[in-house]
Amino acid sequence: MIAAGRIDYITRLMLFGVLLMSMAKVIPFLPSVPDAVYYGGFVGIAIWGMLHGSISVAYAYLPFVIVMFISIWVNEIPAFFRVWFRLIAFLALLFAVGPLLVSPQMTAGRRLLFTYLLMAIRLIVFASFLGWFCGLSFVYGYSGFRGVTNQSMLLGPLAGITCIYSLYRFYISSRQVDRYKEMGMVVLSVIILLLAGSRSALGSTVLAAAFFYSRIYRHHITRLWKLLFAFVCVAVLTSAIWWPYTERLRSKMEGGRNSGSITGSRDALWDDRVAEFKAFPVFGVGFATVNLEYAQTKKKVNMESGTVEPGSGWLFILSSMGLAGFLSFFIPYIYTLYRLFQKEEINGYLLGALLFFFFFHLYFEGYPLASGSFLCLFLWLLLSECTKLISKNS
Repeated sequence: MIAAGRIDYITRLMLFGVLLMSMAKVIPFLPSVPDAVYYGGFVGIAIWGMLHGSISVAYAYLPFVIVMFISIWVNEIPAFFRVWFRLIAFLALLFAVGPLLVSPQMTAGRRLLFTYLLMAIRLIVFASFLGWFCGLSFVYGYSGFRGVTNQSMLLGPLAGITCIYSLYRFYISSRQVDRYKEMGMVVLSVIILLLAGSRSALGSTVLAAAFFYSRIYRHHITRLWKLLFAFVCVAVLTSAIWWPYTERLRSKMEGGRNSGSITGSRDALWDDRVAEFKAFPVFGVGFATVNLEYAQTKKKVNMESGTVEPGSGWLFILSSMGLAGFLSFFIPYIYTLYRLFQKEEINGYLLGALLFFFFFHLYFEGYPLASGSFLCLFLWLLLSECTKLISKNS
């Protein structure tokens, strides 16, 4: 990516700690990290950044933060949701790695952490491939093939991110041998995507790759069509090789057809989020919570920890924070995506493609408010990088 800039030793140490703790959220073989330590790391980064150098506020996401508080104040939220803890935890992550607070040192630190996370994700996907290739049993779990991660629904998007990042590295590589390595990583990522069986991750990756190539060949449309034709021909000719790896995807599609809906595993959750929004359209039912009077899928709510499986990130923001919260997140998100589409530089193509990936993936997975989720950390760090890039020279 881009040069990291000047970062002091203490910041580097805290960033390395956050990197290790975030990996504990992904890899089940690593020891678990207490919440106090995990979020304490973000608090430390935020405070250290504010104490060293001038701080400015990026006002684009400030209304989103304000609506968080309002959505809690105007609702009676059951105590088991621990809503104030969830809010403080999310704000700690947002202040540390999100686009809200800006300073030269914090920006440089976030860029370094973003690069480290991308490299760590590549290693996770590569290790998952090696585990599958060697026939190791631990790469399979209750949800099917999970590689070296907690579950397949996490491995899928990580493989998608790796695929897009490897395409980017292919085009910035100057040596032919490096280009061969990156294309190899693209192939491995696609294999892991198929094995993980995540339809949302696979579809989001295809759309993100389309975004990336539409920018790479924006002035060479004929070459883009030739590339697409060549890709289709290769896919058809090699179908006998990769088709067996789609067994899990095909079983999901078959199960969906038998149940009458290819999104059968999400339909009830989506219906609950829509019902909550209709009942509380302005500020929602409360930040990162659900209303049990309207939620029919109560088994998706843990009454002890307060954790929720919302079914969709976009709908969860809409239902828990209402139209005010949804628009305060959606508008800057879309504006950022639009500005990245206009950027004519390779870093913008990567960030735009990744943001496009999450735009579609959030329709099916609900992690944008889940501060304990690795994908939540990566998403807000990505938004910070995107905001920095589009503000440069503007």
